[in-house]
Amino acid sequence: LCGYPPFYDENDAKLFEQILQAEYEFDSPYWDDISDSAKDFIQHLMEKDPGKRFTCEQALQHPW
Repeated sequence: LCGYPPFYDENDAKLFEQILQAEYEFDSPYWDDISDSAKDFIQHLMEKDPGKRFTCEQALQHPW
């Protein structure tokens, strides 16, 4: 939605750690114009805990 991947680091080991920990941010100003509903949807899709992560059915039911 903002034009770049949710994880970034010049160092591959640090990048992979971010991915494994699901450490991402909605950086300003890139995400400033993205709706809260869209951010909520993304947060649910990228939830680290599989038990809390959206299923396909839940994703399809999201208002965004």
